[in-house]
Amino acid sequence: MKFLFNVLFVMLMLVPLKASAATFDVLVLPADVASVCNNYYCYDEVSNIIAEDVIANFNSSMSISAPSLNTVRAKLYDNPTFKMTTNSALSKFNKTNNLDMQSVRSISNAFGMKSVLLISSNVRTKNSDLRRGVWEILDFSSGFGVVYPFELETNAVLVDSVNGLVMWSGSFKKKLGNQNNQFKASSPSEASAKLEQLSMYSKAIVARSIAQNVILRFFPKTSNPVVSPKSLENANPISYFRMNIPDAPPSVMKEEPAFIVPAEGIKGVNESDFGEIIYGL
Repeated sequence: MKFLFNVLFVMLMLVPLKASAATFDVLVLPADVASVCNNYYCYDEVSNIIAEDVIANFNSSMSISAPSLNTVRAKLYDNPTFKMTTNSALSKFNKTNNLDMQSVRSISNAFGMKSVLLISSNVRTKNSDLRRGVWEILDFSSGFGVVYPFELETNAVLVDSVNGLVMWSGSFKKKLGNQNNQFKASSPSEASAKLEQLSMYSKAIVARSIAQNVILRFFPKTSNPVVSPKSLENANPISYFRMNIPDAPPSVMKEEPAFIVPAEGIKGVNESDFGEIIYGL
């Protein structure tokens, strides 16, 4: 009897603590959410890969909840008109980085959420603003032997759909190919290796950075300690990655260091495996 009383007492103590914990709902929408097996390799588009990893980071944080992409797709496929509206808004963001706030608001209302995270990921070249999917570029460069400095650019925007405000935005860039600008796959195993590399890039860098930046917007007091810039002069770029300071004025952004996230679990990975990595607002 005494043991049962102790168990009940502990349960009563824990319930209020759990109820008092704030949790925010965020709808994660990759620009290619409807593009499933829509390329020569039948690989998932990079924006979907990154979105899945961001969702996993959110749901494991116990502070932000996000529905899976399968849940999002099921709702889109149930309503053809809603799917068309969503694809139109995502296509506009994917091609121009412009937001259709009215469409974003209607999409968020359909899911019963107030915050939407849009993610796009495309390959660009220095001499052209044309944006293509990474697997389209891989197929093209492999078939025609094209050698060119391709760059993968990922953009993420967190939107407060109620007030029509951008809470945070980030841009991430990565050079594709080797030092000779060769980005090709002449066999299925080489194509799979490219997929594994991009998946690692997502988990270790982009998705992790996006998730932490978003969490900092909702919970700014839970940020990591600031590291002195002098200690970063000789830091291995694979060991530490720059993060954005939330709500910092421009003068502070120039003078103060950014938040640092250790890239744990990336053993045996060389800096050249990821290429040039650039972070910015």
